[in-house]
Amino acid sequence: MLPAASPGGGRRRWTTGEASPSEKRPRDPEDSEPGSSDDDDSGSGSDGDFVSDLREIVCLLRLIKGGANKDGQKKCAQIITSVAEDIQTMLEDTKLKFEKERQNLLKVLSNTSKECESSLSKEYIKFQETYEMFCKEKDEHVQAFRDLFSKVEVEKRTLLEQYENHSE
Repeated sequence: MLPAASPGGGRRRWTTGEASPSEKRPRDPEDSEPGSSDDDDSGSGSDGDFVSDLREIVCLLRLIKGGANKDGQKKCAQIITSVAEDIQTMLEDTKLKFEKERQNLLKVLSNTSKECESSLSKEYIKFQETYEMFCKEKDEHVQAFRDLFSKVEVEKRTLLEQYENHSE
């Protein structure tokens, strides 16, 4: 486990009674970098080992993070591809349903149109028959009116002649 950073600096200062990480675990000469020595009187060698270990840990963490990011990107790409395929499937299903509904609507409209056309034809025939009957009856009534008017005119003349004969 990494030591916690102190608020004033990057490294934690060890209090008396605590052992630094390099003191807790003795270093093997194979683990140490060439050129570093553990025999320094100042203790800078152990600090160098500690810094080297931290650098190695940070480097490994970066590698792990990079791998995780790549795995995450691959998973995201797979999820996006899967969702895109699902959306495409749903879109195609919707198109098929829409086309079926459109075909059904066209059939219904066609049938309704034929029924309306048939009904209009029947009503037009009835209208034509009624119109012809009206025209025939109108002609008969007009003729009857003319005949009656002629009779009235004849009667009127006759009455006028009688009046004139009586008045003389």
